[in-house]
Amino acid sequence: MHSRWSSKAAAGLDPLALRVYTSRLLGAEPSLVLFGGGNTSVKHDVADPRGGVRRALTIKGSGTDLATIGADGFAPLGLDDLIPLREREILDDETMVELVTLALLDTAAPRPSIETLLHAFIPLDWIDHSHADAILTLTNQTNGAERVQEVLGDAVGLVPYIKPGFELSRAAADVFDADPSVDGLVLDKHGLVTFGESAQQSYERHIELVSRAEAQISRAWFGPRRPSAEPRTDAARLAVTLRGLLGRRRHMIVRSDTSPRVRAFVDHRDVSRFSQQGPATPDHVLRTKRLPLVLPSDDPADAPGAVDHYEAAYADYVQAHADPADEFRHDAGPRVVLAPGIGMFTTGRSAAEADAVARIYRQTMDVIEGAESMGGYAALPARDLFAIEYWPLELYKLKLAPPERELAGRVALVTGAASGIGRATASRLAAAGAHVFAADIDAAGARASAADIATDGGAAESLILDVTDEDAVTAAMQAVALAVGGLDIVVSNAGIADAAPIEAMPLSAWQRSLDVNATGHFLVTRAAVRAMRRQGIGGSVVLVCTKNTFDPGRDFGAYSAAKSAQLQLGRVLAIENGEHGIRVNMVNPDAVFTDSRLWSDDLRAGRAAAHGVEVDELEDFYRRRNLLQTPIGADDVAEAVLFLASDRAAKTTGAVLPVDGGVRGAFPR
Repeated sequence: MHSRWSSKAAAGLDPLALRVYTSRLLGAEPSLVLFGGGNTSVKHDVADPRGGVRRALTIKGSGTDLATIGADGFAPLGLDDLIPLREREILDDETMVELVTLALLDTAAPRPSIETLLHAFIPLDWIDHSHADAILTLTNQTNGAERVQEVLGDAVGLVPYIKPGFELSRAAADVFDADPSVDGLVLDKHGLVTFGESAQQSYERHIELVSRAEAQISRAWFGPRRPSAEPRTDAARLAVTLRGLLGRRRHMIVRSDTSPRVRAFVDHRDVSRFSQQGPATPDHVLRTKRLPLVLPSDDPADAPGAVDHYEAAYADYVQAHADPADEFRHDAGPRVVLAPGIGMFTTGRSAAEADAVARIYRQTMDVIEGAESMGGYAALPARDLFAIEYWPLELYKLKLAPPERELAGRVALVTGAASGIGRATASRLAAAGAHVFAADIDAAGARASAADIATDGGAAESLILDVTDEDAVTAAMQAVALAVGGLDIVVSNAGIADAAPIEAMPLSAWQRSLDVNATGHFLVTRAAVRAMRRQGIGGSVVLVCTKNTFDPGRDFGAYSAAKSAQLQLGRVLAIENGEHGIRVNMVNPDAVFTDSRLWSDDLRAGRAAAHGVEVDELEDFYRRRNLLQTPIGADDVAEAVLFLASDRAAKTTGAVLPVDGGVRGAFPR
């Protein structure tokens, strides 16, 4: 590891700005900190809100990310309120948190780190704490203390494992006081703390000690990394099976990693031994759980038994260590699934959460391999990991989290998503928490829709999809399965429209309308219900039809006939799939001009002629002909689709919901 320090970049920065700068240097190294891990602080003089100047400890707020942290990610506390706490013999977690909170100099600051007192009790001004992989490799061995001494010698003091909090803070300060000449402290199973009189000194001590540890770690035990063959079975099939099993209680996203790096780990003959020791640091148990599930084979048929066995073992683990009076239990399903012959699957309520689990476990692989190469990997006992997983201070963070959105954990595929109703629907489902695949034959338009969703804070990916191409539809479903594990919602929306009287219509135009407006929906919904049945947790299919299915218009025969076939397709799908918990409903909009490519200049001219109005009067004509005298927008249709796709319509299937302002001839009957 190399120092990223730049004297030019650091020049002239005040203490807080300099603390931000060096914190980001640490955060830029994934092998040091991940996803809110690590802590940094500075002791400096600040203006007291009550007047004068006060010595403060400014420390990273709980949960903030060192890679992107700004000044508002730090919490300033009165140092003279914290130092006396070291004299206490006992300080329980709740009292400690209360006293630390009372020391805040800014009530709008984030909640201070649980390790605030450790930073306060060590007298140097600059302190950096990371969960460096190389340091964890040394401590996560049966003779970890000896390894630390052998590799780092007198440059560090070793603090035995203690759960974070007051006791650890005081123990770390005692080790420092016993030898203030050390450059840092190694916290057993909990990383490295360095300190200094300057920001540069503390940071570069950190890099130096980690580099020394890295230089001593070999992975010869694994031998040279052999190129992995393609997975022996279909990874998508297994992903769908796992998502169905793990989504029985609540919907989850399942990410797949079949990379050679992961395969080298999961295909090792001893993976069932060394992967079952526990995480590299107790901080990770909150994301990865204590243990991954190792599947007995690459056959999806073996997965149900393996998941059931894992969940039963997790229940036994909780029962063995929990206070019977505490009723809260985490979901029993695994967060990491290792599949020999295929790779790794990780789960979360969002793709970002599942990706975080994957990154953490890939680094856990590095720690395990390094420790095994030096003598054998050894994690904390189950009781210590349980104490973190069910630590009241960590459970309190869950209470502070905002409520989950309506479609959290669900996956939606929307066809025709580059514009109009499809684009609005994709955006609305994403805003409700779904992971959306915006599919369209227009690749650039699909990418733009997905990008807009991401800009608004949603989760979306684009797919190029010609709904009339059976192979393309199959490939799209495969891509979704590999990306997130399966589907919960499919909105079959792609369509075209041409206006011409039947007697003048070319066969090619008739056939094209049938291909897109009928067969395209058949191919998409057939693939959708197949995928949902394999997944086994139900689903929702919504077909965007038209008021023309009940009230066709002059010169609109090809469109009306094909869309009527689409509606009947939806009704039959509802009949055939109810027993599998798959709901199928239809939406009948009318005259949606918003961002619509359906309404080409030719179509506008044709419909205007059919209704005997001028082209520039067409939109107002459609508004005036409905009972509510209101224009219908793409967002109106999207809201109806969301309702039918969501659990609010859990008891509804085979229904047709008009979104047309009230067109009497199109009333469902």
